[in-house]
Amino acid sequence: GGTGALVRGLVRKLEELGGEIRYGAPVRRILTKGRRAVGVVLQDGEKLAADLVVSNADYVHTYGELLAPEDRTWNGDWRLKRTSLSMSLFVAYFGFRARGDEGERLRHHNVLFSHRYEGLLRDIFWRKVLPEDFAHYLHLPTLTDPSLAPPGHHAAYTLIPVPHNGSGLDWGRLGPEYLEKALRYLDEAGYLPGLMDRLVYTHFITPDYFQWTLNSHLGNAFGPEPVLWQTASFRPKNRSEDVKGLYLVGQSYQPGAGLPSVMMSAKMTARLIAHDLGLEKAPKGLLEARG
Repeated sequence: GGTGALVRGLVRKLEELGGEIRYGAPVRRILTKGRRAVGVVLQDGEKLAADLVVSNADYVHTYGELLAPEDRTWNGDWRLKRTSLSMSLFVAYFGFRARGDEGERLRHHNVLFSHRYEGLLRDIFWRKVLPEDFAHYLHLPTLTDPSLAPPGHHAAYTLIPVPHNGSGLDWGRLGPEYLEKALRYLDEAGYLPGLMDRLVYTHFITPDYFQWTLNSHLGNAFGPEPVLWQTASFRPKNRSEDVKGLYLVGQSYQPGAGLPSVMMSAKMTARLIAHDLGLEKAPKGLLEARG
């Protein structure tokens, strides 16, 4: 179940339609000819020709790294530099022995606010420092589906907003100690009493993961910051203004971040492509081109 089932369903449908997924094949450059997208170059140098290109990569990465400067006018360096980026995340994944009373204090989804909410946001977005306190989104799915962990155990993660890598924070040094601090807080604040003695597994990701693995500029987690002038129809468009045949999809683009919005972004982009190809509706099995 969960979002994993959604991903598997999308993969299954793509393969049923004859599509192929190339894993471990990062894209180095979007190929253009006469300001039209004609394919991509992979990291290993392999070139793949295409009738059109869809990028679900970060906005600044797509325009700033995957396209040549001469292919960018509307989304030039000046626009990329003035784009205000969202925060990043520290995510701690952990497994622990169940005590049997976790459901008395917690639910499947839990939001644990700091006592100084406004000050916390100021630290993250404006001062770009690592706050002494933090807010958690704690996900404890084994309260709903015990099969997600071995018998007698829980699997969980906690997601903590932190500044993006424009802060200059050294996550190679800070990561392990921040992990312990975050989990110890859940223990000592009474959300998961005795957690530190019950841990059987821990793993964490930092803004470095978002920057260097997911190619999100400065390790941002949600694309352009959702301030008024970068929200909904003010976000980067799903059809490139600079390169014909280049379409964009995902959290950086319209309508915004979050799973429902990203799925809506995919639907919007599919409709744009179908419209531009002159199709009354998308190929059988895909989304309709018009509502």
